[in-house]
Amino acid sequence: MDRTLFPITMEKHIIFCAVATVFFLLQFIRTKRIYQLILAIAVPLSLVVYVAPENNTVFYGVGIAEAVLLVLAFILSIVQNSRDKKAEKLKQAAAGAEG
Repeated sequence: MDRTLFPITMEKHIIFCAVATVFFLLQFIRTKRIYQLILAIAVPLSLVVYVAPENNTVFYGVGIAEAVLLVLAFILSIVQNSRDKKAEKLKQAAAGAEG
């Protein structure tokens, strides 16, 4: 691997991915936000580049997949936040109508 693309060793990358995946899975269990689950999938996906380090197709394919997953997580985060805000407003309006 080109050192400018991967400034950390493979062992550190694996440790980082394991910690990040556990973190995102725990966050998904706690918050039930789907973008957390997508990020829990995207982080370890970056390890696929080590399967065929000299294969540019795999390298760019992983990059494209990562970009798609990150954009998807961003969009779903925005959508879920707007839905949560609408639900909260409806809940407050219902509580205000009762009281």
